[in-house]
Amino acid sequence: VESAESPLEQAIGQEAVERYEAALQQLKPEEREAIIARVEMGYSFEELAEALGKPTPDAARKTAHRALVRLAEEMKRAAE
Repeated sequence: VESAESPLEQAIGQEAVERYEAALQQLKPEEREAIIARVEMGYSFEELAEALGKPTPDAARKTAHRALVRLAEEMKRAAE
């Protein structure tokens, strides 16, 4: 069975994954944990609050948002 992606598409996808993983390593541990729990594991904000020791789901949401902004900045920096 042939892959629907061309070699170029596969390479670009792999490159993005590598930038994501490299950028994660540049974040603070709490930021990294928030992103992995929310994005990769699909935690709700309630679950994220418990995992991060935050007082409310809204506090966890704000932490995850800030972490994602930092992740995007690091990924952009790596692409330049």
